[in-house]
Amino acid sequence: MSIPVLIGLLVLALALAARAGTRNTYVKRKLVLSLALASAYLIAHVVSLWAGTPPGIARTLGTIEPVLLVLAASNLIVVLAVNPYRQDRLPAHLPAILQDAITVAIFATVVVLFFNDRLQLTAAAGAVVLGLALQDTLGNAIAGLALQADQPYKVGDWIRVGDHEGRVTQISWRSTVLRTRENTLVALPNSSIADGAIVNFSEPAPPTRIFVDVGVAYAAPPNHVKAIIVEAIAQVPLAMPTPPPDVQLLDFGTSSITYRCRCFIQDMERSSMAQDQMRTAIWYTFQRHGIEIPFPIQVEYAGGDMPAVTFPEQAHLHTLIGNSALLGGLTADARAQLAASARPRLYGAGEVVVRQGTAGGTAYLIGRGVARVSLGPEDLEVARLQVGEIFGEMSWLTGDPRSATVTAVEDTLVFELDESVLRDLATASEGVLDTLADAVSRRRLELESLSADTAQRHLKALEPPHTLVARMKRFLRLG
Repeated sequence: MSIPVLIGLLVLALALAARAGTRNTYVKRKLVLSLALASAYLIAHVVSLWAGTPPGIARTLGTIEPVLLVLAASNLIVVLAVNPYRQDRLPAHLPAILQDAITVAIFATVVVLFFNDRLQLTAAAGAVVLGLALQDTLGNAIAGLALQADQPYKVGDWIRVGDHEGRVTQISWRSTVLRTRENTLVALPNSSIADGAIVNFSEPAPPTRIFVDVGVAYAAPPNHVKAIIVEAIAQVPLAMPTPPPDVQLLDFGTSSITYRCRCFIQDMERSSMAQDQMRTAIWYTFQRHGIEIPFPIQVEYAGGDMPAVTFPEQAHLHTLIGNSALLGGLTADARAQLAASARPRLYGAGEVVVRQGTAGGTAYLIGRGVARVSLGPEDLEVARLQVGEIFGEMSWLTGDPRSATVTAVEDTLVFELDESVLRDLATASEGVLDTLADAVSRRRLELESLSADTAQRHLKALEPPHTLVARMKRFLRLG
């Protein structure tokens, strides 16, 4: 038995044994080519040696035999050398198209180095003819090689190319196949993919951020809306708790404020379902909290017809004033006048309401939220004010600069009282100033007892009520 026959039998036996023993379906499929080529080689060799074969056919078969054997061996070597034998997968850095390219490169190298000149010229001519006839196919193949060299995506990734989005199921010489959310297959030519932008949602890590936009009525405070939306997204089954969801104020639209609600999901293939869950949860949560999603309409108002923003706390303002340590001693008529003239002011979390050292002529009654009182450039916190408490009263009564900085800890609604209403009250009844002076003196005594160190350095010396009343009259220009 000749050596070429032994080599052919060896390639055939190795391919059969490998195909029988591997669990890799890709290896099984590719070894079919080596089996077919090795079998064709052996058949061609036997026919070329048969005495009854015409000499011309025998010579042609003798020329083709080594080509079949080299291609069979090249394919066998590459398939067994680079693929996992016991696992049904492709190696991460050597997809099918690159393995085919390595096989062709090995085959071409052997042809150039060991075959005769006539065969080399025939192969070159055949390559030219194929190149002219299959320009698009070769362009796709070259683009496929370039894509796999860069590896912007791999089998199993969820990508978007132009108007198409789906999971990569196959990468071949000609095209990349995507399976869409509708479970349909889309084959995209590699050349078109290489010329456009590729969005890979599976890299660098599987969690991917998605978003939905929702419009909310202008009357709803942004920080409150954001907190409600985060509460809603927490109920979305597909939303990941870590990284946490967030909300951005995106735009002041024609009929609503637009918010962008964002969260991470594990699988981009289920993004449509996750967005459906987000919108559903937001709608029901808004309904529970009385937050309106306006219809997309445009309304024109005349100058005096603009709708006023109202706050439910205004209905209880008279009670808050009556329970206040500073204002509770006033007559019922005076308290009613204060309630009617107080202006609601809403501050977002972290906003400064008044700053220490600045001029001021107003006081603030807290109707909702919590305020933080701090002193000095070091911003040392000395107190927290709750609903019903007043700050800024000395500036309101005497025009003194602000003695402390007050910041909203959360969204905080305050009712602003200015000196004009105080002047009206004092003009109508001189006893109002005496009542307020007594209340201020008691309040400052309480503050002194609670701030025996740092805060005490920032407080003015205590003054008797009659002196305070005199300063109040000068500030209000009451003679």
